[in-house]
Amino acid sequence: MALYELGLGASAAVRPALVPARIEVASPPWLETTAMQYRLAWNDPGRRRAYAESRWVSPPAAMLGLNLQRALQPAAAPGRCRLHVDVDEFIQEFATTERSHARIVLRAALYPSRSETAVAMREFSGSADASRADASAGAEALRVATDRVVAEIVAWLAALDRGEDGALNAAGRCSA
Repeated sequence: MALYELGLGASAAVRPALVPARIEVASPPWLETTAMQYRLAWNDPGRRRAYAESRWVSPPAAMLGLNLQRALQPAAAPGRCRLHVDVDEFIQEFATTERSHARIVLRAALYPSRSETAVAMREFSGSADASRADASAGAEALRVATDRVVAEIVAWLAALDRGEDGALNAAGRCSA
């Protein structure tokens, strides 16, 4: 059995006020497994399949959560918002028998610490071509796609802080 992971991801230089107090990552039941899933887009695209001898070390949502925490490490006390991410897709898709790519789709929402009314919401998607048509190349492509999506989420948080309403925490948007 081959076990794969997403790596540590990159740490980002983020202002402490932008770092969520808590990061939550959830996924649907079919992604709450360590199975490495793939889809043959050219043959029965609605069917998920899993590699028989390859697994993730942890379910995708758990690995993604660790990468987000690493990227958003606070240098000091974090802000007051909480980041909730729903993983909608995390798969290797084969366009042909020889060509595949990684595909990740997430929905992120930023909430005040004690409220269920989102301050901001956005969908993120990432992809990366696989170098070969196998599990190892799929794992590498999913790592690259994950790094891209995490970088987009970090940039999104920074853009929210520069918005016309002022800083997330200074304007009190995360204090409710």
